[in-house]
Amino acid sequence: MRNQPLYILTEDLNFFYMLKNELDKHNIEFQILNLDAKIPSISSIILTTSEDIDKLKVRNHNNYLVYSKKDDFEKYLITVIAAYRLSYKKNYSTLTFSIDPGKKLGLMIFLDDYYLDSYCCFEKIELLNIINKYVETFQEDNPKLMYLNFKLGRGVLTITFDLVKQLYSIFQSRKNLKVFLIDEFRSSKIRFSREKTGRKFSKDEISALILAFRNGIVVNQDNYGNIFEKIKRKKLNIGNVNTLKTENHEESLLRLKDVVEKVLYGELTLSRAMKMLNNNTSKFDKI
Repeated sequence: MRNQPLYILTEDLNFFYMLKNELDKHNIEFQILNLDAKIPSISSIILTTSEDIDKLKVRNHNNYLVYSKKDDFEKYLITVIAAYRLSYKKNYSTLTFSIDPGKKLGLMIFLDDYYLDSYCCFEKIELLNIINKYVETFQEDNPKLMYLNFKLGRGVLTITFDLVKQLYSIFQSRKNLKVFLIDEFRSSKIRFSREKTGRKFSKDEISALILAFRNGIVVNQDNYGNIFEKIKRKKLNIGNVNTLKTENHEESLLRLKDVVEKVLYGELTLSRAMKMLNNNTSKFDKI
């Protein structure tokens, strides 16, 4: 069950306010439980601390996400958001990062095909640190995790090349890694309101989401340098690389925005959205 009810159960005010602040930022609803209150019998996610859970007389079948002061709070928060958006799992299998490079870098993160979180980064090091934090979080109890997918816009080749180079340096020993170079055609033309998700997304984040919907050129650690050089010299036969062309019809923009909303709201997986858009070229002016 996805989007299970979320409860905070703690007497630690510092933990409570840190958690409340972050959940509010992500527009995640929660309820508060007292230690002497009856624990809900319905399947729920209960956020608590190691000190608090030791005081509980009775536990039930709920998923308890327990925070200890020795833990990294940012990683704990990531697991909380994952449990809320996807349902709690001990191990997840796939992380997909979609990146819109530029002066500011948009980043969209998908976990097991569902939207997880997004960022607007001002420096490449900030972006890389966030990516590394997410990978570390989900592979700590699962060393063989995971399939990593990176989709990078290739509008500014120098920035994209540097990112690809650094990603292969960071994850050089990882086998299950795929890197895609994506056409950025009109990826920055979509605007999105916060009405449905309750959160404001920057144009860089939405651009990264549009790129995530697209197919691209697959590169690997051995050939990416050569492929970048061919793209730079316009000597690479890219073929019919699908791009989201939404300039022809207002109806297409409205339909695309509907897909964007459903992905961000967790109603559509990334792969399902891509399939819908690819199968409806007349409606979406082709991906």
